[in-house]
Amino acid sequence: MQSFNKLGIILAFKINQGYIASAFCENKDKPEMHCNGRCVLAKKLKQAEQNEEKQRAENLEKANVLFFCKLNRLEVNESSASPKTSDFNIFYLKFKPSSFTNDIFKPPQYVAA
Repeated sequence: MQSFNKLGIILAFKINQGYIASAFCENKDKPEMHCNGRCVLAKKLKQAEQNEEKQRAENLEKANVLFFCKLNRLEVNESSASPKTSDFNIFYLKFKPSSFTNDIFKPPQYVAA
């Protein structure tokens, strides 16, 4: 919505430019300046920009979150770093899951009633 805020201000100014120029313009007593209420438009746009900056700063404060985590140290012993051949299971090298899926999976049969 913030991106359409300035567009809304400009659109409202264009629609009501005659009324704004006659009622709110600071330079209505100086017709040679041809202000036609643009001074009011500039003030409104500046105010909208300041409000947008204020909201950005508030959102940035809300977005900054600190995360703390505990780091655990892993201690490696020489016995666990070099696995013994007797601890290693050779079955994992020969295991092929695809050979079992064809035997286990049986699609359901369509039964006509």
